[in-house]
Amino acid sequence: MKILSDRLKTVLFTIAVAVILLVALAILDRNNDFSLTQTESAHKFGATYMTMNNPFFEVINETIRSTVESNGDILITRDPALDADRQIQQIYELIDEGVEAIFIAPVDFEKIIPAIEYGKRKGVKIIFVDTEIYDESLADCIVVSDNYHAGVLCANYLLNKKAEGKVLILEHPTTKSSNDRVEGFINTIMEYGNFKIVDRQNSAGQLEIAMPLMVEELEKGTEFDVVFSINDVGALGVMAALKDYGMLDGISVLGVDGAPEAKSMIKEKIMLATAAQYPSEIGQNAVDQLYNMIEGRAVEKKIKVPVDLISIENIDEFSTKGWQ
Repeated sequence: MKILSDRLKTVLFTIAVAVILLVALAILDRNNDFSLTQTESAHKFGATYMTMNNPFFEVINETIRSTVESNGDILITRDPALDADRQIQQIYELIDEGVEAIFIAPVDFEKIIPAIEYGKRKGVKIIFVDTEIYDESLADCIVVSDNYHAGVLCANYLLNKKAEGKVLILEHPTTKSSNDRVEGFINTIMEYGNFKIVDRQNSAGQLEIAMPLMVEELEKGTEFDVVFSINDVGALGVMAALKDYGMLDGISVLGVDGAPEAKSMIKEKIMLATAAQYPSEIGQNAVDQLYNMIEGRAVEKKIKVPVDLISIENIDEFSTKGWQ
């Protein structure tokens, strides 16, 4: 029994020493916890786009997130779901959480101004992506597609295909990107007297809004043979309604984005054309300019990413399985 007792004492002593050593090592490790140091020194950024149910913004966000996280930094993304008041609240919350910069695609370019001004007073960098506000002095950087030219491209292609037409426009008037696209489109076709704008409806760039709006136009007997939607999501809603009414063959539908689904519709000769955007390029430019600011390098204040027209003539140059 004495031998067993001595062995037990030895084991217990060994365990006690091991525990003491483990505690000591834990204390030392905490003092040299590199992951803790990285977290404490990480930059924290925010992002709030118009809506995350549009894959276009998902691509932009994931492009930004990839670079941010590869640098050991943090991106907090919020979804206002097209609610301007919710987006404004998100901006205030992100600022109060201590973000150094916010990537923003405004739901409403006017309502958002006080929140932007608050951020500027707090020293937060403001980077607009996809769309902006009219007062560019409130931005540290703006990265958008050449939205006016997107409208021009669609109009020129339409003019090459039709000598005249009655045009219905689906827009999103609280966003500058939409206004620029519509302005480019209208200014171009109005140079020719054979085209007429028969109506303009606010689809907010959403399929679930565009589809019933199109049904409404059809049921009230609006005469049109062209639809210009400010994005492809809205254009898909248009085509869904037209299909239900058996009118797909008689209406020329144009959009903006170059979304995979729209490219498939062009390939099948259902949709006339789309002005393609490059969301990955928008996101990469935006995050690159942010790190230029942080690291004291020169910053490009405004970047317009070129757009390309996709039609049946060049659809084979573009993949229908993803974004360009």
